[in-house]
Amino acid sequence: MRVTTLLVGSILLFILLLMVGSSAGRTTRTPNASRPLSVADVEHGLKSAVPNARMAALVKKYGVDVELTRAVKQELRSAGASDNLILQIGRSRTPTSIDDNSVRPTGHSPTGHSIATHAHRSANIAHARAQSPAKELLSQADKYRLGSGVVRNEAKAAQLYRKAAGMGNAEAETRLAEALFDGRGVARNPAESRAWLEKAARQGNARGECDLGVMLTNGLEFAQDRAHGLEYFQAAARLGDGYAEDSLGQFAESGLISDPSSSEAYMHYLKASELGSAWGAYNVARMQERGIGVYKNPAEALRWYMKVASIADPDLPAQWSDLRSETGAIAAANFRIGDMYAGGNGVPKDTHEAEKWYKRGVDMESAGAQAGWSMAQVYLANAYLQSKGVPPDYGEAMHWMRKAAENGYRQAQVNLGSMYRDGQGTPQNYDEAMYWYRQSADQGSPVAEWMIGRLYFQGKGVTRDFAEASTWFRRAAEAGVPVAQWDLGMMYYRGYGVSKDLATARAWVQKAAARGYTPAKEMLAKLDAAGDSVTANAAADADVSSRPARLQ
Repeated sequence: MRVTTLLVGSILLFILLLMVGSSAGRTTRTPNASRPLSVADVEHGLKSAVPNARMAALVKKYGVDVELTRAVKQELRSAGASDNLILQIGRSRTPTSIDDNSVRPTGHSPTGHSIATHAHRSANIAHARAQSPAKELLSQADKYRLGSGVVRNEAKAAQLYRKAAGMGNAEAETRLAEALFDGRGVARNPAESRAWLEKAARQGNARGECDLGVMLTNGLEFAQDRAHGLEYFQAAARLGDGYAEDSLGQFAESGLISDPSSSEAYMHYLKASELGSAWGAYNVARMQERGIGVYKNPAEALRWYMKVASIADPDLPAQWSDLRSETGAIAAANFRIGDMYAGGNGVPKDTHEAEKWYKRGVDMESAGAQAGWSMAQVYLANAYLQSKGVPPDYGEAMHWMRKAAENGYRQAQVNLGSMYRDGQGTPQNYDEAMYWYRQSADQGSPVAEWMIGRLYFQGKGVTRDFAEASTWFRRAAEAGVPVAQWDLGMMYYRGYGVSKDLATARAWVQKAAARGYTPAKEMLAKLDAAGDSVTANAAADADVSSRPARLQ
């Protein structure tokens, strides 16, 4: 969540992101609130093909921070805004909120209210004084973590973060939690990591809330809980966290909570990019390149990819983590630029220039892989499989994929299973493929569940069993995997492993089509053109058993 073909694992799960967290202890926030749209958001959306009616709905849902002067109205009309949209913008303007900790007028109650205000101010002053040493410790810890002016020492950084966290500093609590989750400078302890994140979230720390959303959304060490995760992302996005805003875009695009909406996803990605999220800008580029929810515009996509590739941040060496993977977006952007030069897409074809960009991406991945980041190891393995920036080498691909898989990285386990299934860098071995798929499925990977279903459907390494296949397809389909929804739909069309049910079949095919799965869209077009009387014939034309396997 993302290079777009063999990085299917990161891209598919990235699109399928299942975002989660808990909102206990937050009583002053509106759960469904999000950062309002800016005039730039509205203009860019309109120019990128978001319809006026859809934009009006988004404006109504999220509000706007637009002051409707005559000049702004003219600017909006030039971008394609209708009178109805401008009217909705006028109705939806979000008033400036007052922070709970800001000084408020005492009003007409000079006694009780002023005493309470004075007590509140005194408490804030005491808290600020207590935080001063914590902030100094936090600053020192950041220097050791980044190697800024000192020799990099993650153990020392974790020690200082713990001291500052013990003083109640929310940012230190979050940084300590991230170190505990990744095992950087301290023994890995996901349970303690979550506990510190929850403390930070209760203080309204945006990064902590977002990290909780990622942790629970992906079921990282804990049970998956999308509904609460969505609340965490909404709270973090409202506080200006770009990574959380991008995650909201993934929710909207994948349709895991409600119907998919590429227009809404695009607006979230746009807001995320404005807040500095590399993934937000990458997804704006991806939608522009492919024409998802917006006009297809390769030249504009290239501009956005270039913007991502140029990001330089001292925090990036630590951004391969499952909790925050902005470096992954930057590496992926370099590969996409390389692909565009290689294919002459939006730019003159230039093989030499393509290789230069591939090499940049590989260098980032190699550094991350050597440092032990599992996500970087998967990306680097895929580079060897694709022969982009490095010579083709299945042995190297297997080496890096296995390291990540044995470290418990579930996407690597899926990919390693597929390498055994297809005999890439190893003799073909369906038993090994099933073993790694099950390892990943046990950690909640819906893609792995679909893969297991395929092996049962095809009878590869196991006795062919349509009923068992349909069980696994259903798990993946309910998690939002489009190809699993298609496969389950076709099972119902044919009555394989389930009772034949054309209405249920069509419902699953529609879900897959809504998520952009091309065979499902083609099937629906056939049915709409000829009527349900040809359902059986149309289903027979779709040979799901012969579809070539893909690395996932």
